[in-house]
Amino acid sequence: MDPVLTRIDVEADQPESLTIRWEPPYDTDVEIGIGPTPDAAAHTPVLRVPAGESSALLTGVGTGRHYVSVSYDGTRLVAAERRIRFVGTLNFRDLGGYPTASGGSTRWGLLYRSSSLHRLTADDLTAFDNLGVRAIFDLRRDDEREQEPGPRPARGLPMPTRFTDVPDLSGLRERVDGERWLFDEYQVMLAQGGPVFGTLLTALAEADGTPAVFHCAGGKDRTGISAALLLTWLGVDRETVLDDYELTGRFQSAEHVPEVVDIIVGLGVTRPAAEGMLSSPRWAMAEALDQLDNDYGGIETYLRGPAGMTDAALADLHSRFVV
Repeated sequence: MDPVLTRIDVEADQPESLTIRWEPPYDTDVEIGIGPTPDAAAHTPVLRVPAGESSALLTGVGTGRHYVSVSYDGTRLVAAERRIRFVGTLNFRDLGGYPTASGGSTRWGLLYRSSSLHRLTADDLTAFDNLGVRAIFDLRRDDEREQEPGPRPARGLPMPTRFTDVPDLSGLRERVDGERWLFDEYQVMLAQGGPVFGTLLTALAEADGTPAVFHCAGGKDRTGISAALLLTWLGVDRETVLDDYELTGRFQSAEHVPEVVDIIVGLGVTRPAAEGMLSSPRWAMAEALDQLDNDYGGIETYLRGPAGMTDAALADLHSRFVV
């Protein structure tokens, strides 16, 4: 039986260059195409890769967002660099290209998750506007939005957290203490944030709700739970959902935002614990999603119950984001 491509990764490791990797290697030549949209039929063929190879380097592709298609035996799969590289925000990512249980995949270029947008530069904003974003959903608290307002109109959907008042964090001493604090925070979001999640996902299902981006401050916790619920409903498997969560650690970990570590340390937390709070521990999200299954009966029951979503909104969400 011929192998079936299961994954394509695109990375812009060098200026105006793209490294494309796919797995498994295919037993015939593979054709690489490139274009400005996810429409593979409109891509320009640029490279033919011999059978047995599993990677290619495209040079001189220019700046801007590029979509890549990998074609074999008349079948085309599309991918893009998941992270969009802005100077002012490190964790802006496309949620497209994840395989779903229905045999499809999440659509590229339709939904993004991010850290706060308030530091986007003028050049960043030009590139951001070129994405065609029609809706921005800001999950930060009211005071966060007032102190660091975003550069484009956004709909505020404050997510319940334990930071509404300055919490007592003096008991956090080790890194694992910071990670456990995150897990407890995720429990609070699931218990109290159902209406917010429902409002967000219902808005995303509407005709004028996409392309869209949702974000919080770091793009990890409030944004991470939101992305995990959405991807789970769309049929993305648990391990891939957790992979998506962990990606924040590559782009916006404690080493990338040392000033945030200093702020948390100033609240009485040790540095190892503060770094734990800024990490993306796979176990914390995994246990939160296990709790979703055990305490709420799974994603569908949660979205219909605590999140208050309708049958129509749930169906529209799936049809809009899965191809």
